[in-house]
Amino acid sequence: MFFINRILNFMLYPGARTIVTAQSEYQRFRTLGKSPKIHFEEAYDGQPIMLLALYQKGRLRPDLIRLIKTARAQGIYVLGVNTLKLKQPEELRGLVDCYIERPNFGRDFGSYKTGFLHLFTRRWEGTCPRLLMLNDSVFYSEKRLPKFLEDMMTSDIEVLGSTENFDIEHHMGSFCIAIGSVVLRHKLFKKYWKNYRLTDVRPTVIKHGELKLSKVLKRCVTGLDQFVALYSASRYIEAIKTDRELMDFAIANVRTSKIFAWKRASLKNVAVEFRDRYAIRKEDPGAFTKGVEVSSHEYFEEVYLENFDALYTYIKDVLKAEDINIYDLHNLVVAELGEGFLSGSQVHQNACILLETGLPFVKNDGLYRGIFSLEDINRISTFIEPDEASELLALLVSRPYGGRYLTGWKRAAFEAGLI
Repeated sequence: MFFINRILNFMLYPGARTIVTAQSEYQRFRTLGKSPKIHFEEAYDGQPIMLLALYQKGRLRPDLIRLIKTARAQGIYVLGVNTLKLKQPEELRGLVDCYIERPNFGRDFGSYKTGFLHLFTRRWEGTCPRLLMLNDSVFYSEKRLPKFLEDMMTSDIEVLGSTENFDIEHHMGSFCIAIGSVVLRHKLFKKYWKNYRLTDVRPTVIKHGELKLSKVLKRCVTGLDQFVALYSASRYIEAIKTDRELMDFAIANVRTSKIFAWKRASLKNVAVEFRDRYAIRKEDPGAFTKGVEVSSHEYFEEVYLENFDALYTYIKDVLKAEDINIYDLHNLVVAELGEGFLSGSQVHQNACILLETGLPFVKNDGLYRGIFSLEDINRISTFIEPDEASELLALLVSRPYGGRYLTGWKRAAFEAGLI
């Protein structure tokens, strides 16, 4: 059945691409001549700005209200741009400083463009010391927000992403990037937003939005050390080298979904690699002069291991050694966890680890994309407050895995990453 579905999706792909493109162009036509509506705007006085791209209908999600309140408490001017419509926009007065609703076309980058062009028209970039661009594609956890916003907005780094991504090419996740004044005023940055062409086609938004934005930001910074992520892979790897508790936490909280092919770190991989380097069979007299391959099933019985100390003790017992090279074993575990952290989209791949280390949000499409399993969601829920866990669960399961629940051309479009 799996291969039949793959063949069917392959056959449907050209039609799916045509439908998705046609829908985007139809929406472009429908929104021609329609302009964003500024519902209200408070005076701006040179404070840091949070540009929040929204896709909210009727009312704001509770986690977004908590985010905005936290930002306001830190003296941040909140500029909200919504692609949909709220029932009572005026209710946001006193919460949001400037609220704009725009025609429903262009996804999150359309909202970003509206927000930045508004900022440039008002010439706020001339006095804004720092801007944080965020969107509602993530669920925000209140407990971690104050320190996170402070870290992002008080840093001297010219472009500070929350997390990075090595898929396709290195870039910052566009759902959260802090930008310094030198970049906000840069002519290339302004030119990018003025020339950005809206589309609803997801791969095009990724290519000309998220990926190209990172390229432009790299050109605007004064040095490569000014384009980094707060929760970078290098920070994580350095941390697990010296923090045994964090290492054990990472071992116990690896992503469990098997749908996506991204690497999932495993102590079994470490044990096999260690065996291949050091283990030989005593009864083989030629073992020192010729390579002897020993399968992991032949050499290791299956036991339950959930931390580094258990792995160390187990391998030592199996090899019947008074001691083993703990330094080498430690390095293997660090490498295994580091490679798992780097694989794919880091914010999806490492949700529990990032929450544990301070990141205040979880990606909303984790279940839809097949990156989270329900087990992953239940585990993530244990690291946030119970009321937030209920909100997050409802949000995630409202979009179940598209590769299972979508049909026809939509299934083919999903499999190809078009939607």
